[in-house]
Formats: sequence, structure tokens, C-alpha cells
Amino acid sequence: MDLKRRQPIGIELVKRGVVNEEEIKTALEYQKQHPNEKLGDIIHKLKLCDERELLSAIGDIFGEKTMLIRPHNIKVKIDEYISPDVLRQNSAVLFDVVDGKALVCFADTANRRAIDTIRLLLLNRGLVMDKYITFKSNIDEVLNSMSGRVSEKIGSSNDVTSLVDSIIKTGMERRASDIHFEPMDNKLRIRYRIDGELFEVAEIAKEKQSQVIGRLKAISNMHQEKQESQDR
Repeated sequence: MDLKRRQPIGIELVKRGVVNEEEIKTALEYQKQHPNEKLGDIIHKLKLCDERELLSAIGDIFGEKTMLIRPHNIKVKIDEYISPDVLRQNSAVLFDVVDGKALVCFADTANRRAIDTIRLLLLNRGLVMDKYITFKSNIDEVLNSMSGRVSEKIGSSNDVTSLVDSIIKTGMERRASDIHFEPMDNKLRIRYRIDGELFEVAEIAKEKQSQVIGRLKAISNMHQEKQESQDR
């Protein structure tokens, strides 16, 4: 939520009768302990007023269309249009596609980099982006509700063969151009490159590293043998 002009926005919300002075004071005190959170998101999180009234006022103040997004509001299969990882990285969620327009909610409409990133990716798919504003917690709720988060799937697998196969399969489903298995001091980090950006998706215990590498070599050898047999 783009509320960088903290005090003026607080005053504006009080003037509109959305919150009172004590409630703004409560929100500002909370913000001192959480400086990276926007005032509107804090008011929403602390349930200091009606969320629809708050969002409507914020949209009016900033001249933005609003959408109180929830998982049931999603009208399309998001990952058919854009990677959920890219959306998460940019605090955005695609909720519908209508007549060549992709309807997207952002948590911060002042973040030009995020908006331009999503706009260009959708434009590459022949879609014009229609921008809305909503609360960050709502975006997080929608993205977290999507099934198949790779870190959860990997974490539940104990068999190394299934583990590696799951990483590769999920990477393909997420349209990753490449998959990075990165040995660290105390873990094996897994990252996908999606639309040119690297996203960490899981961590594997260090003691499984040699088994994972062994499985990757086996897959590589099988692929090479298959290619050689086809070339004969």
C-alpha cells in the first residue's frame, strides 16, 4: 500500500472519518517498530476500521482503482499467465483477464519497478495491464493459498530420487529456464531462474548433498545415453 507520506495520509483518513486520531496514533506507534510496513497496511492489520471503507478512501486519495482481493476472487489460473514467484517478488497478484486486459492488484502502486516488470511480462503475452491497489496481506493470502509451493513439497520428501525429480518437475511447471543446485556451508540451496530472475525455492540438508549430486549425475547420464541412441 503506497502510503509513504505518513502524516498527511493519516490526517486525510481522519478528515474522511475512516479512523480517529487515537487510531492513527496507534498505527504510527506500531509503524515505529515495523518501519518497512505502510500505514494503510498497518491500519488494516490492526483492524482499526472497516477494510472496505479504508481501501476505498486510499484509492480515492491516490487516484487508484481498488480491489479487496481474496482467493475466491481469482478468476484465472494465474500460473498460465505469469509466475507466482514473480508476483510474490513484486507484491502483486493477477486476478482476472478480460478482453485482452490483465487485471492486477499491487500492494504499492508507487513502486515503478514492480509495475513495469509485471506490465512488460504481460505485454509479452499480448496482454495490457489494468492496475489496482489492495492490501499487502491480501496479496500474500492469495499467493500462499495457491497449491504446489515447491518448498513445502520438497520438505515433505525423504527419498532423494523423489526429491530431485520433484524439484525438476516443479521447475518445469513454473517455466524455469534453469535450476540452480548451490552448495552452501550448511545446506544445499535450490533456486529457479524465472523470467530472468533467480528465486530461492528450497533448502536441502547438507548431509543429502552428495546423494542429490549423485542423482543429478545419473539423470544426466541417462539423458546422454538417450540422445546417443537417437543419433545412431
